Amino acid sequence: MSSIINASVSSNGIVSTADASGILKVQSNGVTTNALAWVNFGYVSSAITIRSSYNVSSVTRSGTGVYQVNFTNTLSDANYAGIGSCSVDKASTYDRVITIPASTQTTSAVDCATVTGTTNAVIDCQWVGIVIFGN
Repeated sequence: MSSIINASVSSNGIVSTADASGILKVQSNGVTTNALAWVNFGYVSSAITIRSSYNVSSVTRSGTGVYQVNFTNTLSDANYAGIGSCSVDKASTYDRVITIPASTQTTSAVDCATVTGTTNAVIDCQWVGIVIFGN
C-alpha cells in the first residue's frame, strides 16, 4: 500500500490519502513534487548494469545507445517529463545528450537514446541517469 502526502496552504496540516499505484507521491497544492521513477545504469562489457534505481524493474538495450527503461509500477498516465544525463567517453571529446522522444512514453516504460552533441550519432555511454516527474 502507498500514500499520497498532500501539503496545502488551505489546510491545517498534512493530509495522507491512499493511492493504488504503489508509488509514494508527495504533493503540494495537488501537484506531485517528487520523482515517480529514476535509474542510474551503465552499458559496460556488453551488459546493462543498474547501479541504483527507484520504481524501475529493468533497462533493456535495443541497439547502440538506445534503451528502454521499464517501470516496476505503472504510472497513472503517460504525460510525464523525463530528464537525463550521461557520461562523456574518456576516449573522445564529444559531449553526450539524452533524448526522450514523447512518442515512446507509456505508463509502463520510456525509451531514451544517448547521442553525441556535435554529430548526433547514437553512442553507448558508461553511465546514464534518467528521472521521471509527473502526477
